[in-house]
Amino acid sequence: MKKLALMLVLLIIVIANCGKNPPLAAPTTIPSPSIPPGTSTIPASPLPPTLTITPVLIDGTLTIKVNVRTGPGTTYDSLGQLEAGSKVQVIARDGTGTWYKIFYPSTAQAYGWIASQFVTIIAGTVVPQDATPTPAGPMGQVIQRLNIRGGPGTTFDLLGVLEAGAAVSLTGKNSTASWFQIDYPAGPGGHGWVTSQYVQTDATPDLPLLDDLGHLVTPGAAGTASGPILAPTSTVGPAIADGDSSTNPAVKVIFSSGGTHLFIYSSQVSTPQGDAEDWVSFTPYSLVGTDARLNLSLECTGNTTLKVELWQESTLLSGWGSLACGDTAKSIHLPAGKMILVHLTPVPGDGLHLVAYTLIVENNP
Repeated sequence: MKKLALMLVLLIIVIANCGKNPPLAAPTTIPSPSIPPGTSTIPASPLPPTLTITPVLIDGTLTIKVNVRTGPGTTYDSLGQLEAGSKVQVIARDGTGTWYKIFYPSTAQAYGWIASQFVTIIAGTVVPQDATPTPAGPMGQVIQRLNIRGGPGTTFDLLGVLEAGAAVSLTGKNSTASWFQIDYPAGPGGHGWVTSQYVQTDATPDLPLLDDLGHLVTPGAAGTASGPILAPTSTVGPAIADGDSSTNPAVKVIFSSGGTHLFIYSSQVSTPQGDAEDWVSFTPYSLVGTDARLNLSLECTGNTTLKVELWQESTLLSGWGSLACGDTAKSIHLPAGKMILVHLTPVPGDGLHLVAYTLIVENNP
């Protein structure tokens, strides 16, 4: 009986618990990403690096020996020189297109500027513009290589040289407008003078009138068309040595049908003191035959005349004729494709003999 009673109690307990839900398993905790303190969201993925655009380098070839400068103009410092025939890589041009920015790895900035007039590139190639400031005031463009003088005349001191294609800031003119005063930081008062014949500009009528000292001339005063200019007497001394020689001529020009076909060079020589000789070189071309056709002109001022010789390497050329002061467009024939050296010396005499000259050489097709 006791066993029966115990079994009934157990049966009642089992029946009572049948309606209850079983205990739930503890939920699994999923760890969240680690977020730095103070950050409300997961950091975004880093952006891809910015691409650096490399300029396209344009291949070019120099037609003459040129200076490489720190900026687009002859008033900038020279970084060095490149010989005629050198290969260059053009990066950009200045606003006027008269100067090219080139790859020049020998400097810290790895670039320099050269006159575009003397660079041959593939026809139709577009050279991108490089942002450079444009000088204020009247401007002109040099069309041939020019000497910069300390005053409006060839007897004034030689200050420097402008290459063809250079842009210049014009600050005045002489009474006949045959000379222009230009900005030239290396000159006295920051100015220099160039002959106006080879400067293209529309600003001539608007330029102020200056005397030979660079002073402003007021209308109606001495120095205008109604009165003479009392020019100061320039110091006449021996010509300044320029260091040129037969192995290092002052100018090296390579003529070509699609490039340079004319150059003008001005300088001074003197004897027995000073620079007693000048050397200028050019290489002529011919479209037909082995001889090139050239026109030579020589203008001189001074108290003596010039002796002109032509050399090819170490051989004095004969049979080409002669060139004397006052000759204009004298026609001669020379071997094409070979460098010709022009040797200019003053004819000696008693005392100092000084001559200022301008040599013009044109290669005909």
